[in-house]
Amino acid sequence: MASGATAFLGSASERLLPLSLPFRFFAAAVVFHMAAWVVLALGANDLPDYAGGGGPVLAAIHLLTLGVFTMSAMGASLQLLPVATLQGFAAPRLIAGIWWLFNLGSLILALGMYFFWHRAMAAGGTLAGLAILLYLWLLLGNLRRGGALVAVVAHGWLAVAALLGLLAVGLALIVTQEYGIFADAQRSAVSHMLVAAYGFMGLLAFGFSYVLVPMFALTQVPGQKWALASLGIGAIGLVIGLFGAWFGMDLCAAIGGCVGLLAAMIHLGLMVQALRERMRKRLGPAFILIRLAWGLLPLSLLAGIAWALDLLGARGGVIFSLSLLAWLLTFLLAILQRIVPFLASMHAAIAIKHRPPTVTALTAQMPLNIHMYCHCASLLLLGVGIIWSQTLIIVVAALIGLVGAGAFAWFFLAAVRRYLAAVVSA
Repeated sequence: MASGATAFLGSASERLLPLSLPFRFFAAAVVFHMAAWVVLALGANDLPDYAGGGGPVLAAIHLLTLGVFTMSAMGASLQLLPVATLQGFAAPRLIAGIWWLFNLGSLILALGMYFFWHRAMAAGGTLAGLAILLYLWLLLGNLRRGGALVAVVAHGWLAVAALLGLLAVGLALIVTQEYGIFADAQRSAVSHMLVAAYGFMGLLAFGFSYVLVPMFALTQVPGQKWALASLGIGAIGLVIGLFGAWFGMDLCAAIGGCVGLLAAMIHLGLMVQALRERMRKRLGPAFILIRLAWGLLPLSLLAGIAWALDLLGARGGVIFSLSLLAWLLTFLLAILQRIVPFLASMHAAIAIKHRPPTVTALTAQMPLNIHMYCHCASLLLLGVGIIWSQTLIIVVAALIGLVGAGAFAWFFLAAVRRYLAAVVSA
């Protein structure tokens, strides 16, 4: 096995959280994933020409960004970051409390957005914000104690900074709906989206890729210098893009996108090189989605550049948003389908000394196959429905996405059931 993957596995086994902690975050993400497709179907008529404001589309976006993306990021980082820093978390009750607060806050916020209830948005945003601050307090305490994987820790530091900015702008946007804090709320919302997708979630996705992809493919961890170069260039591009978006300087925003594209290509080059040197030849369906996500990442940046230069017409913002969310959702679901049985198998190995279940034994392949086909079909149909402004196609896409999300929930429940059955019968 490659040295980087070996180090990760050895360190991970020593710093495991109770399985119920990361899995409760993943379970919530699975439920929010299904809810997002339902709400999107209900708001299908508004999607092609959506330009901001409350309603089902905004609620569906936040069910994804908060309920799926951030929820999964919390669960994964709370388990994986201690491996990178060689420092464990010793706050299981606080982590459980964060989960309750963030679940409740995200649900209330989404309901407020759906029904245009400003007080519900304010209450939900406050609860979710408090959960995020507690989560950041845990992460900062872990990050400042050092780390063995420098590139991963560096991505973590910048992700923390992005999340703080994301929280501040998000809460201000809620207040702005009633008191008009921002002169141009739409540009502020675009900046909020950029920080969320390319800042917080993007940085975590890049950082943990340098550990997870080598671990799953059995290959060497990419060189730290190039990973840090990608991080630095990406941070510069994000700052330039945010400056342009915030102050209405479209050419500046496009330049930021070009710089970000360079950072993405460096990162993707490192990933491709790692796969070429892998020891595991058969990577499984998850890597089909990972490769799809790698294709959607530069596509989202190109769509953002084209939108900034007004090359996509009236629906440019929706097309950019779709490509952005599609990249993150595809990558996240691919990683989750590998992390879930992997963590379950590690806990089973601790609980069962004699022949614990393998990752393969804990993985239900049929629902993952269904999910993969449904996920790809739903994204394709969503794009077609938006470009042609066909509500029926968008509804069909959302329903297919819901079937895929249900299949992913089937896979998750099967992994939990198989783990419990193995432990009970041991």
